[in-house]
Amino acid sequence: MKLSLTLALVGALASTALAKTNEQKCQSKNKNVPLAIEAFCAPTNLVVPSTYATNGKHAGQFGPKDTVVTITGSCSPAQWVPQKYCLSQFYEMCAYSNKKGAQTNAYGRNGCQSWKIDVGPRATY
Repeated sequence: MKLSLTLALVGALASTALAKTNEQKCQSKNKNVPLAIEAFCAPTNLVVPSTYATNGKHAGQFGPKDTVVTITGSCSPAQWVPQKYCLSQFYEMCAYSNKKGAQTNAYGRNGCQSWKIDVGPRATY
């Protein structure tokens, strides 16, 4: 009984240690996406809509994995995006996106925020 419990515990710990976070999954797809996400989500006073959110942040050297992250929206009144949600939602988008990390999703009250990770040499910036 002790041996099977020990093996079960070791197995559970090993599987937990091997599970990648969304940030790690994103990093393995495109190193520019986490750089753009971190830069974009750095302010603690991010609101949508705003000029800052619409302009977004860029990372890369204008190559095939060049990245721009933005949030556009029609929220009225403007909605605050807490930093922890900015990071977690963008990382989740990237983790479950195409092989380069590009993705679009709607968030906010009534889906009034359009979150976008644009990847490629013509990434909108």
